[in-house]
Amino acid sequence: MFVLSGEATGIPEAEARSLVQDLDPDASFERPESGILVAQTTADPAKIEARVAFSRRVGRLVPDCELDGRDLSLLRRGTYRVRVFGDGSEERAIITTVAEKVGGRVSLGDPDVEVSAYAGEGGARLLAITSPRSMRQGWATRRPRSRAFFHPSAIFPKLSRALVNLSGVQPGEAFLDPFCGTGSLLIEASLVEAEPVGIDLSRKMVRGSRRNMIKYARPWLGIVRGDTRKLPVREVGGIATDIPYGRASSAAGSESVEVIRTAVEAGRALPRGRKLVVMHPKSLDVEEGEMRKVEELDIYVHRTLTRTITVMRREGPR
Repeated sequence: MFVLSGEATGIPEAEARSLVQDLDPDASFERPESGILVAQTTADPAKIEARVAFSRRVGRLVPDCELDGRDLSLLRRGTYRVRVFGDGSEERAIITTVAEKVGGRVSLGDPDVEVSAYAGEGGARLLAITSPRSMRQGWATRRPRSRAFFHPSAIFPKLSRALVNLSGVQPGEAFLDPFCGTGSLLIEASLVEAEPVGIDLSRKMVRGSRRNMIKYARPWLGIVRGDTRKLPVREVGGIATDIPYGRASSAAGSESVEVIRTAVEAGRALPRGRKLVVMHPKSLDVEEGEMRKVEELDIYVHRTLTRTITVMRREGPR
């Protein structure tokens, strides 16, 4: 069960689905309540909760809200708490019911596990066993102004992580950002144990990106000053990039179109079936070819700017 974040965008659900399907292509999904996604899957929730960005909780759904012997043993072994999402009027009743059945030791601040409950309309209830401790991603410690090198074009770590997750890259695989800028996506890729490679034409950005990687990240494959049309790697497990605002604001848009086209062409480094993610101005389209669009997600930035995340999958021979 995913308790999705409340942002007015399709990113939370798209990210959750991508993380599950990359581990279990046969997974199925349903939306029993607004803000809830349930996956029927063999994927390990622990692997997902450790890297998800736009979900408030991820855990194993308790069938029919009936805590069984395994659940009770887990909850009694250490400390736990009950957290209720959705309808606040149900909170006291749910907490009381769970506490009476479990007993055990309660820790409101830092429990070993949590009973995450969702109270929906019409009295519908859902329970999941989650681990909020493992979902602490330290977003604030990696915000742009906390980095060794700052530039106003940098995007925040939560969104950067979502772009990496949408790319489908797995631990141990190479991840490519063909316009890496300050290294926002490279940092998040390294923290999910992928091996990032960054490219940028700007010497200043390459140096700054390296400084940021040294401060926050695990080892990476490299950050190269160069042309994306001449890739320094032959094969990667996922690609994601943010088309820079400055280039995206040119009057005719021709420069932005060329940058987007170059980013999509980097998909030649992907094996068949793997994904490329491009964030770009909504006003500009992304052309297909050997890369086929999977979905598009809009992000409202301000009155005159909406960004679109286009997810594409590699087709053709490889």
